[in-house]
Amino acid sequence: MRSRSSFFRRSATFTLLGLVLGIAAICNAQTAKPVSSYPARLPYSFGNFVWWSDGDLRTLLKKRIPGLGDQIPTTEAPIDRMRDALRALVKENGITADIYSQEPSYFGSARDPEAPEPSIQFSIIRPEILLSKVTLKVQPDDLTSLIHSQVLWGEGKPYSAFGEWITRSRIKEVLRQYGYLDGQAQIVRLQPFREGDHFQVGLAVTVIAGPQYHVSSLTADGGPLLAGRDLSRFFNLKQGDIPGRDPLAGLASELFAFYQHHGYADVEIENDPVLDRDHALVSYHLRVIPGAVYHLRSITVEKLTAEQESKARELLGMSIGDLYVDEAITNLYHKIPDEPLLKGYSFSFGPKKDKTANVIDLSLIFYKEGDQSSVTIK
Repeated sequence: MRSRSSFFRRSATFTLLGLVLGIAAICNAQTAKPVSSYPARLPYSFGNFVWWSDGDLRTLLKKRIPGLGDQIPTTEAPIDRMRDALRALVKENGITADIYSQEPSYFGSARDPEAPEPSIQFSIIRPEILLSKVTLKVQPDDLTSLIHSQVLWGEGKPYSAFGEWITRSRIKEVLRQYGYLDGQAQIVRLQPFREGDHFQVGLAVTVIAGPQYHVSSLTADGGPLLAGRDLSRFFNLKQGDIPGRDPLAGLASELFAFYQHHGYADVEIENDPVLDRDHALVSYHLRVIPGAVYHLRSITVEKLTAEQESKARELLGMSIGDLYVDEAITNLYHKIPDEPLLKGYSFSFGPKKDKTANVIDLSLIFYKEGDQSSVTIK
């Protein structure tokens, strides 16, 4: 599976020493918000309807709502219709519930490929539904102490199906750190029960670690800007070691930033492990797929006075015809607090690529911090 460039995107401030002598460290930085278009339809999901499985609940809803598929429009009437149908279903179980819906607030960012997809999530806010007890069984048993704390974090807190993914993700993270790359976590939701004015639900977690892997080989091709360079000095593991989570992730991130700095806005880093399951071995080969070099064709600045706009363009430090560099956006974000004309402002940004001409049109939409009403993604 190819890792898309967005997976490795980092907002970073870095010093380039050519990568001939070494690759500079990248410091994580807070960034401005990219502008994204809000979808007209979204999948829907359920947070805590613990009396039904996801599949059973969908089947019941499709019987009640004519034409209901696996997505709904992101407008008020269809969402209200879903809430009403869910409220009626819960009522048939003898429970009067207050139901709310929550839409994803941000689109276009990288996500864990195993994470739930962005959706309109429907949940019961009253009565409260709490996670009671989590039981854990681990194979082999001697890994139990490593994993135990990863399953207890939600006990006594409001239950959510999303929390099950968090638990599963935490467990797999621990397993990967110790070389169990095929490890799986199975979570079974137990029968809910009423306790006073709220409900409790327990979970049974079974972890099957699988074999412990060792590294058979690591190689890296730095792409055209680093053709022939030996990058092995940046590996933090060697043949025979337990692999950990991703031994080449740091190098991949820095290579991504390096190519972005040189105008390769479509750069991809291929960096997936190849598992030899018969021998419990894993090999890694990092490869840069650079794509085209992009230049800046236009800059549009919105919601500033002429004087402020002039200053913002100056601080951006990237002019028409220059290589397009994401780093300029991060630098602008950090420069704004020290500029009196732009004090209290932040911005959203939207780079639009013309892949035929290999150019980018950049829009910067400014707003007063704390006044999100001036920026909308709907």
